[in-house]
Amino acid sequence: MGRWALTALLLLALLLIGIYDGPTLTFLTVMWERLLAASGLHHIAAAMQQGINGGITKRLLPAVATYAALYIGICLLLLRLVLAPAQWRMAVAIYAGTLAVYVGITLVGKFAGDAVWAYRLSRQILDFVVSPLPVAGLYVLLRAGFGPRATHA
Repeated sequence: MGRWALTALLLLALLLIGIYDGPTLTFLTVMWERLLAASGLHHIAAAMQQGINGGITKRLLPAVATYAALYIGICLLLLRLVLAPAQWRMAVAIYAGTLAVYVGITLVGKFAGDAVWAYRLSRQILDFVVSPLPVAGLYVLLRAGFGPRATHA
């Protein structure tokens, strides 16, 4: 399969996962509930879910984390196909930095006694990261010459 065919396939995957996020999250939730029940860890997941503020997520945390990892993974693969290696490394660093800010703000919210403002802000950051906007923005900015120069792509 050629580079552009794989790029088109990944774009289609992002589109479908974004459009069908509800059914995808429902499927992942059912899958995780069954997996946790089969492994005898459902009580740990239930206890962990009890400690999660509703401002972060109302869905099963492993399902949400799997969805986010899948979406971000597809985004990074897509960027790997269309950017030069140095530009791709910069894009990965930007994603990692943004996710670190998300985790930091979430922890501040937790340690500040469930601060609603922190959960709202962290949720906005995660919603932005798990969207097509960073992919499009990074592609345009890096191809336009911001960041490392492309030697080939």
